[in-house]
Amino acid sequence: MIRKRHFFHAPGFDPYDAASQHRRFVREAARFQTTWNVSAVVSDLRDPSAGEGHWSVTATAPGWTVEACYEILDWDDIVRAELDGPATSRLWKALVTFVDFIASGAVGRYFGANWRYALFFFVPFLNVILFAVVAIILGWVAGAALGSLLFGSAGLGAVAGLVVAVLAFWLLMRWPGDRWRVNQGLADWIFARDYMLRRRRDVEARAEAFADRLVARARRADADEIIVAGHSLGATIVVDMLARALARDPDLGRHGPQLGVLTIGATIPKLALHPGGDWVRAAARRIAAEPSLTWAEFQARDDVISFHKFHPVELKRFKDVNDASPPVIRRVQIHEMLSEAAFRRYRFNFMRLHYQFVMANERRALYDYFMLICGPAPFRRTINQANGPVDLYGADGSLRDPAVAG
Repeated sequence: MIRKRHFFHAPGFDPYDAASQHRRFVREAARFQTTWNVSAVVSDLRDPSAGEGHWSVTATAPGWTVEACYEILDWDDIVRAELDGPATSRLWKALVTFVDFIASGAVGRYFGANWRYALFFFVPFLNVILFAVVAIILGWVAGAALGSLLFGSAGLGAVAGLVVAVLAFWLLMRWPGDRWRVNQGLADWIFARDYMLRRRRDVEARAEAFADRLVARARRADADEIIVAGHSLGATIVVDMLARALARDPDLGRHGPQLGVLTIGATIPKLALHPGGDWVRAAARRIAAEPSLTWAEFQARDDVISFHKFHPVELKRFKDVNDASPPVIRRVQIHEMLSEAAFRRYRFNFMRLHYQFVMANERRALYDYFMLICGPAPFRRTINQANGPVDLYGADGSLRDPAVAG
């Protein structure tokens, strides 16, 4: 039975700092308590300015208490710097990125892996094209009207139309562009390409620092279990940091604490399917081959911003279940985690469904992020249980059989 756990979490390409993550955690912990009939007390945020924001959560139910330290592998400052960059530069880099991923065959491989993710690739770029077309039409109409009514000159009208078109495009990129996360989508793909090509020294330095923190924590051996989780693009960063950590210490998973790896809403094939992603493929193989680690990936059909039914190491599709090669892949249903009303409300909010992997469930289900953080059953046991925590915990939150938690 686990009594003390250390949980590292690497977010995706999100501009949310540790304080924002802590507020969400507190809010979702309240829902977790209701769903599983447990008590969960969350501490204040600690050390946010040091880039090592963490807090503790103490969960209690009949027969067990777990104290977990939740530590953010924070890189939101890198994301914000990317988002705050010049808009004109972003548009040019987005064009280069778009051409690269198509010409390299990566997008074609996306269609073979998961056609919905391939369509997701096009969304921010098509939005830019849509805004440009609308802006050109508005500029043409405005130029024709102003040229005849005010200026009496086709040349001046053309200049006025150009000004209107540029202004309209800028406004559309702000609204509905910000609401549709167009700039974030473009920046995400630009960053991913640069990271894949090893051009981002900032995030590589951060991955090195993350690896140091993991190695130090494992050597302290003051927890029963360590879990390293990565969401979305954060899953690739976790694979990167783990490969670096194993290079430092090949016995990383043998120091005492059990070491689990959790990838959720993961987009590892996003870079692994590109010809330039050789280091991603090698790192994923290294993690999968390490017998002292337990790697689990949870995939959901409702999450279109990930690769459902696709093996992140072998890079091939599977049918109902994958073969025995790591990681353990569990297919889950997001609609089973939410109430019927909530799922109807979020059915076409693809980003909200993508984030459900790091939020509390409204219903008991095979996958539950907070139970993996707070529950006394070991990670290996929970991810291999047929119905996950549903099989392990009773209506009052107690372990159905404490013996099965060993």
